[in-house]
Amino acid sequence: MDDQKNIKPDFSKAGEDSILYKKEEPKTEREKLKELHGKDKIWYLVHYYGLQTMVALAIIGTISFLIIHYITQKDTALEIMAVNAIQSADNPAGDSGYYNDFLKENGLDPDKSEVLVSSNLGASANENDGASAESIQMIQSLFMTQSVDVFFSDYDFFYSLGEFDYFTDIRECFPEEVLEKYKDDIVYVKSTETGKKYPIGIKLKGNAWVEKTGWYPDTCVVGLAAGLKNKDLAVKFIEENILED
Repeated sequence: MDDQKNIKPDFSKAGEDSILYKKEEPKTEREKLKELHGKDKIWYLVHYYGLQTMVALAIIGTISFLIIHYITQKDTALEIMAVNAIQSADNPAGDSGYYNDFLKENGLDPDKSEVLVSSNLGASANENDGASAESIQMIQSLFMTQSVDVFFSDYDFFYSLGEFDYFTDIRECFPEEVLEKYKDDIVYVKSTETGKKYPIGIKLKGNAWVEKTGWYPDTCVVGLAAGLKNKDLAVKFIEENILED
């Protein structure tokens, strides 16, 4: 419509060079601003320049976030999960810093690597317990995304999870002397998929490290997740920190 308003109609008597039919030259933002007054000028400034400023700030903010994220982000050296653990504000094992000495002993810099710990999930081995359904789904998703290396829980839940092949055969991880030493405490399970019976964990009773964490008052089981990403360090963690000499 704007392009058509300056077109000369056939019946017009005005000349071609009449001001009526001259196209308007596009105005610069400065020229537009000069023509405005009062509230119109303020609104124009906010609308035109404010939008540009918001976009610029958004871009700067995104870039800053990415820079800070990649500079401060640490590599995940090990992921530990403890299900049905007792929660306590005084428990040091839930803090990544608690494992710094272990990382150093294994040649890793705590400023660049960390141990991630998840100990706030609770779930029942009872399949009819609807309240546990959401937690179980969360636990299963963490296993499926290889976000678990070392796993602790009470015996019943550990066994129920093991039936669905969520754990590694510990014969593939620990030396024969360790398996022989703890042969009476090894937990076996029969796979629902293959029907084969294999060892998936070690039962810990009166264990010094577990008692220090306060996670379990009596007995728990420790095992390694199937498909774990940090196998060597996970095995070392169990051997050096949990299994007593």
